[in-house]
Formats: sequence, structure tokens, C-alpha cells
Amino acid sequence: MKYGKCFYQKRKGNKMSGILRMSEDRVRLFGRNGNGLVRNFTYNSNSNTNNNNVGNIRRRLFNDNNEGPKSPPKAPKKVNVSKYEKMLKNLENKNKNKNAKNNKPNNENKNVVSWLNSSMADAKKSKIPKNKRVFLITDMTNNGKIKQVWDRRFLNGLVESYETRYNRVREANDPFFTSPLTRKKFSKNDIKAYPPTNTTKKIIKQIMNRRVLIAEVNKIIKIKNRDNYARSNILETIKRGVRNGTITTEKQIKELALIYKVTGRELLISGHKRDGDYYTAYVEGKFKPHHMKFMKDAPSMVALLYDTTLHVEPRAPARAITPLYKLPSAVIKYLSQFNKYLARDFPLSTKDKTFIMRVLRRVVFTGYINHDRDSVMKEISTFKNANLRNELSEYYDWHETVKNAAS
Repeated sequence: MKYGKCFYQKRKGNKMSGILRMSEDRVRLFGRNGNGLVRNFTYNSNSNTNNNNVGNIRRRLFNDNNEGPKSPPKAPKKVNVSKYEKMLKNLENKNKNKNAKNNKPNNENKNVVSWLNSSMADAKKSKIPKNKRVFLITDMTNNGKIKQVWDRRFLNGLVESYETRYNRVREANDPFFTSPLTRKKFSKNDIKAYPPTNTTKKIIKQIMNRRVLIAEVNKIIKIKNRDNYARSNILETIKRGVRNGTITTEKQIKELALIYKVTGRELLISGHKRDGDYYTAYVEGKFKPHHMKFMKDAPSMVALLYDTTLHVEPRAPARAITPLYKLPSAVIKYLSQFNKYLARDFPLSTKDKTFIMRVLRRVVFTGYINHDRDSVMKEISTFKNANLRNELSEYYDWHETVKNAAS
């Protein structure tokens, strides 16, 4: 059979059942019942039903502007957006922290003026091993800056030479040694590793606070005129308390200033002999809130009760007066009610006000006062103010209360 030609053919003696018309790319079969099946493929001389023909048929069916059946679209996989946002944020923070760490300036190194090696000679920082870098906490500047960094081996040798010279091993907190640069005294505990640890930084902060408080002592403690003893003793005593950590707040300094102002320097520094001084009593917590309130609300009355320099009966040295910090709160409440009678604008004569103070001083007196009780009660009965008479008449009972509390 050849392409491009037409011919008639009888099959098995039957009449021609159809006409086969062929062209280069199409074959039509006409039968008795009309148009036949149209097939879109081309035969070649080697045509058979092998795989090549099947492939050609498929290409013909789906390539000549005849779109084949489409598969249903596959749903896209859901993306966990929050997960990737979190991963990205963590990555950004990691890079940020890394850069911040690398770019962080070393403020301690910025302040250092000199690096001193094991021979106390100026050296570069790299010449001193990291585990040998130390500084003297006593050599810091007033604003807490570290100016010199030492090689620990030099300071160890310095300490050893001092102890060998005096044939005595010093305690770790004994400020026996002298800094070669600042000539300040230091102890073994004052040698700290550089850069300072968190513990050392806390110590430095405490030292700086103490320096601020020491400056406040001169401002808060108002020394009375010509009281050189107080100037040289009270100020130095309080400053010493700040340095050793006994006094840590400005409030404490103000309260000590109040005690000095109201009771005088003798009680603050010397005290009542057997019971000690008021400074020691204060730092030991013997002064309670009601004692401080009494001095704050009625300073003039407290001064008259406890100032040993006043010529008010009964005259007695400090050892014969019950310490203020031993007064019970009930006694202080009793004494406080007389403050209004001692005020300048209260209509009482100076003589009567002086008598009231003489009676109240008997309350805090440690001696025996029954011998003049009758004469005192007789004078109390002359007051026209009934409340004042009744309140003053109780002085002896409160005297016994104070004695029992102080014993």
C-alpha cells in the first residue's frame, strides 16, 4: 500500500463495502451507515502496534491544540509562619549579642594609668599574666577609679619583706603595709584581682557610699561653738563608724546629730559610765523609736532632763541619771505631756516652769528621793491648774517605775 493514492479493493468476493480514501495525515473509513471513525495518526511503512506508535498516538492526541485531562491541583503544604519568625528572631538576637559582646568597651582598662610588673617597673598590659593582675582597693581615686594594676608577685614580695623585717605574720585585715605609690596603708584583704569580680564591685560600691557619708558628717553634725572636744571626738567617732560599716545611712547620722544636740557631748561620748556612752548604745540598737520621737518632739524638755551642765535640782552627775534609752514608752508618754506647760506661750511663771523641771528630773534620778517628797507635794498643791497638780503628783510612782526598768 502506498500513500497518496486511491484504489478499489474487493474483499472475499463481496461487493466493495466502502471506499478508503487516504491522504498523508488522515484516514477516513466510509461504510454503509455513514461516516466512519476518524483516527488522528499516520501510518508509515514500518507501522505496527508497537510502543513507538502508542507514543506517537499520545503525542497527537494531546499536542495538536487538544489539551488532555488535567489532574486536580494539589493543595500546598501549610507553612508554620510563627515557627520561622521565632527562628529568625533568635538568630538576630544571637548575632546582636555577639556583636555587643565583641564591641563592649572595657571601662576598667580605660581608667588604668600604669601597669606595673613584678619589678614595679612600667610595663605593657600584655607583659603581666592575666592571673597575676591585681590592684589595691585602698589606692582607688575618690570617684572609685582604678589607676594602677600590679603584678601580684611584687605585692606578695612586699608583704613578705614587711613580715620578715618585723618577724611577725600579720592578720589578713591588718592595714600594716604601705603602698609604694600612694603611701596609703593597706591589708592583705585589700589586694584584689583585676578586673574586679562582682563581689569586689559590691565592696567598691560600699566604699564609695562611705566616702559620701563621711562628707555628710561634717554637714549634718553641727558642733556647738568653741566645743573643740566635740569637734575632735564626736566627728571622728562617727566617721570611724562609717568607715568600719557600723554607720551605713544618712538617717543614722541625723539621729546621732539629734542625740548630740539634745543630750550633749558628755552623754554621747562618755555616757553614764556604768551603762556606757550613747553612741555605742545607739549603734547597738538600744535607742528605740519612742526614744527618738521623744527627742524630736520635745527637745527642750529632754535637754533639761539630761543635760548635766544645767544647774537644776537635783544636781547630779551623769552616772546618777537613768539613761534615756532605758526609759519605758509609758514613762516617756507621761513626761511628754508636760511639754505644753514648759512652752514659752503657756501662762506660767518662770519660777513655776523651773519647779516643774525639778520635779520631772526626780523621775529619771537614780538615787533615793523620798526624803523631800513631802515638801515637793506641798508645793505641787499650790498650782491652780487641777490637771497639772494631778499629773505632777504622780512623779514618785513613775520614779519607782524607771528605777525598776533600769535595774
